Amino acid sequence: MIIRDLGKVDYLTAWQEMIDFTKKRDHATEDEFWICEHPPVFTLGTSLKNNILPIRGIPCINTDRGGKITYHGPGQLVGYPLIDLKKNSLYPKELLDLINQTVLSVMREFDVEGLLVPQAPGIYVSKPGGADQFLNLAKICSIGLKISNHSSYHGFALNVSANLEPFSYINPCGYEGLRIVNLNEFAQNATLESTKIVLIEKIKEQFREKCS
Repeated sequence: MIIRDLGKVDYLTAWQEMIDFTKKRDHATEDEFWICEHPPVFTLGTSLKNNILPIRGIPCINTDRGGKITYHGPGQLVGYPLIDLKKNSLYPKELLDLINQTVLSVMREFDVEGLLVPQAPGIYVSKPGGADQFLNLAKICSIGLKISNHSSYHGFALNVSANLEPFSYINPCGYEGLRIVNLNEFAQNATLESTKIVLIEKIKEQFREKCS
């Protein structure tokens, strides 16, 4: 697997490049994992009604990934696994499990325990407050995938040191009142660069045996 650090890249550019890569790939194409950071943008998944109007000056983009609405911005580490599921004998749920375990293992390196919530994709942490299914929970990482021609794109977004205010403008991932947190709230040594270094190592560990 090839791991690429794209740095800061416009969301639309990254999305189009993911689509192009997926359309052109064949059985011999090596799997890739892209890591990047995006300028401020709201992205809407296929389960949310279309909206093209900016929210408080931040652009909204309708995408082809699963899920509803989320925010991307500086200080957030984004990972895009471009995986041939058929070649690697992977089911979509197995890929999701690999992503979850990768992010959870990154968090553990910073002594932060991540949690999974039934029927609510993503990674959470314990935090007093909240309500209903998110009582004493806050979300730290969102996940949304697209499978096309047995290949995956889109991925996850781990909040490390992001400005979280834009999340208050929306119902994150479609959940009213869902609280969003950064990794550096729980681990002062978690910067975007230090987290990226750990993420690359954990991608290698988690995907080495499963993907080419």
